[in-house]
Parts: sequence; structure tokens; C-alpha cells
Amino acid sequence: MSVAEQRINVDEQLNRSPVGRFHALVVALCGMVVLIDGYDLVVMGLVIPTMSEAWAVEPSVFAPALSAALIGVLFGSSLAGMAADSFGRRWTMVVLLLVASAFMLLSARAESLIELTAYRFMTGFGAGGTIPLAIAFTSEYMPERKRNMLVILMYAGAPMGSVVGGFIAPWMIANYGWQGIFVLGGILPLAAALAVALLLPESVRLLVSRGCDHGVAARLLQRVNPQFRPEPGQRFFVPEQEAKRKLAGIRELFGGRKTLVTAIVWVVFFANQSIIFLFALWLPTLFSESNVPLGVALYAYALYKLGGAVGGVGFGVLSDRVEPANVLRVTYPIAAVLVVVLGLTTFSVPLLAVTAVVTGICVGGSSLCLGSMTAGLYPVYARATGVGWALGVGRLGSIISPLLGGAAIAAGLSMPVILLVSASAPVICALGVWLLPALTTENRTASA
Repeated sequence: MSVAEQRINVDEQLNRSPVGRFHALVVALCGMVVLIDGYDLVVMGLVIPTMSEAWAVEPSVFAPALSAALIGVLFGSSLAGMAADSFGRRWTMVVLLLVASAFMLLSARAESLIELTAYRFMTGFGAGGTIPLAIAFTSEYMPERKRNMLVILMYAGAPMGSVVGGFIAPWMIANYGWQGIFVLGGILPLAAALAVALLLPESVRLLVSRGCDHGVAARLLQRVNPQFRPEPGQRFFVPEQEAKRKLAGIRELFGGRKTLVTAIVWVVFFANQSIIFLFALWLPTLFSESNVPLGVALYAYALYKLGGAVGGVGFGVLSDRVEPANVLRVTYPIAAVLVVVLGLTTFSVPLLAVTAVVTGICVGGSSLCLGSMTAGLYPVYARATGVGWALGVGRLGSIISPLLGGAAIAAGLSMPVILLVSASAPVICALGVWLLPALTTENRTASA
């Protein structure tokens, strides 16, 4: 057998693999990782009423702690991708999970606002930094024919983390006080870190692109695809490695059409995160301000979050057949309409419940699908960096939009008016996803 005939295309072997236990393991572990970020998103909102009473301060005093976690996520998402592309996905993820665990546990012992704010920043840094790693990791191990569905199934763990936090909070606070919410939040990432360290191998595509031992690559490929048979003399390669044999920094996201692609991706993520976090932090309050009973408001919010998880999985299945961008071209415009309609249905509980679910499907589901689409825009050596920086820039929207939402509520604007303005976010996302596929195709053609 000639040397040329011994060259093994890693992508082909991954794409030929049947979906089995290994793929389920990756989806489950990475889903657990993003669930922690979803839990962290709502944890402060869950404990503020109890903490404000225990510390004898107004709830508004905790605004810096709310913002600190989101700012931490901004830095974590941006820097974690570059670290992972340089040092590996697996151990970067483990370190970040340990950071999130340590500072979540410290939050339970906070005795001042300054302490709490610092701990929340570091918790957000750790938990938020794992998101681009989980997306990139899952994307690289899934066969292409099922990749979008499985990545989005994994990413559905994020809204489920918020749902779990919302349902478990009353019991935890009643039995363990506000500290119990943080202690649980510290145990979860610690368990995830141990599971990732013990059960999850490094990305085989990343290892091969970095020139790993071919025996290591052979064993990993056989684990992913039991039909693969290692033989002496095999040499493994990643197609992108042939054109680019170096690891990426942020510079790999720019140059030629890549600059325009990255700029559009960042704008889309900014708009997407704006609407997601506006609803995450203010939707129950907006319902209450519209004279919806608190119990109904929380129920409608839970339905909205569940709709997002269901929509993400459904859009993932569809994306494997018609491409994520084509799905988002339809769902984002529908989401814009539903955001407006949601503000007009508070007069009827049944109508509000139905609209909340459908809005969650389109708004939250589109957000989950966006991560899968973005992972496919960048080559393997820049994937975690590309997704990480997109999420990082998007987090600016998550910081700014809740502040604007609070100002709008303080100014006395009604829910229909606020949601009418907010509908501009999915409109911007729709415009972006209409432009990206053509630009990406031309960019890849030019670099081939």
C-alpha cells in the first residue's frame, strides 16, 4: 500500500460514524455544561427577594451583582475560545468549570455587596466561558448528517438550566435559605468538571490539526466509529490542515471577506442576546406591570423557556435537512411578529400561555440554532475562537438591553410599546442570516 493510500481523512471517518453511545456521551456531558450557564443566568434573580430581606436593603441594591455576572460571561466567552484553540478544549473546559464552582460556593458565604459582586463576576467568567467550548466540541465530534440537530439538542441544556432553577428555587430557599441556591450552583459545575475530566476525550480534529501521535488519533477514531479499523502506517489529516497548519488567534477572523462575515456575525449575536436577556430578566416584571397576577406571570415565563428548549431541538432536526441559515431566515421574522403579539395578549390567560410557548419556540429556538450555524462558518483551527468572540460580543447586548428595559419600565412605557421596540432585534438577526451564507461560500471558495 502506497503512502498516499494510507492517508486517512478524519472528517470522512467522523461523518461515516453511526450515532451511538459515544455521541450520546458528548451531547449529555456538554449539555450538562451549558445547563450550568443557564442556571447561573437566573440564580441572582431567584435569590434577590430573600437576600434583600435578610440584608435589610432594597432589591435595586443588587443591580451591580446582576451586571457583574454578565460582564464576567463577556470576558469568559471571548477569552476561553482562544485558550481552547491553543491548549485544548477539554482541559480549558475543566478549569473554567472549577472556577465557576469555586466562586458560586463563595457567593453563598458573601457578607457584603462588594464580595458578592466580585464572586458573581468570576462565576460568570467560568460558566460563560464554557459555552463556546461545548458548542465547538460537540460540533467537531458529530457526523455531518446529524450535526445540527445534535449540537442544538446539547445547547437546549441552557434554557433547561433556567427552568430547573426556577422550579427548584422555592423548595431550596424554604429549606436552606438563599445560600442553598448558590451551594447547589457550586456542586453542579464541580460534578461536571469531574465528568469531563474522566469521560470526555480531547477533540480528535484539534489533536490531528496540531500534529498529535497517529496512534492516539487512531484510538479516538475507533472509539467514535467502531467500524474504523486502525492499521500500521496510517497517517491522519484534517482537510483544513492542508491549507492552514497553525492555530488561530482572533486575527484569523479577519482579512478579506472574513472581516465582513465576522462583523455580521457579531451584530447578529448582539441583537440575539439583547432580546434573549431582556426577556430573561424583565419578562415576568413586564407581565406583572400589565396587571397579570404574579403566579400567572411566572407560569407564562416558564412556558416561554420551555418553548425555547423545544424549538431549539425541533429547529436542529430541521437544520440537518435544510441548513441552519435557511431555518433562521424563516424563524427570525416570525419571532419578530410574535414578540409584538405577546405584548397584546395579557388580557387572556389561555391566549397568553399559547403565545408565550410559541414565542419561546421562535425566539429561544432561533438562539440555539444560531450557535450551530456559527460553528459551521469557521474552520476547525478558528472555530472555538470564532464562536467565543461572537458570544462575547453578543454578551454586550445581554448587558445593555436589560439596562434599557429597566429604564423603559421606570419611564412608564407600556409592555406593548417596549415589545414593539424589542422586535427590532429579531429583524436585525433575520437580515444578518440572509447575508451570511453567500459571503461564507465566497470566502471559503477564495481560501480553498
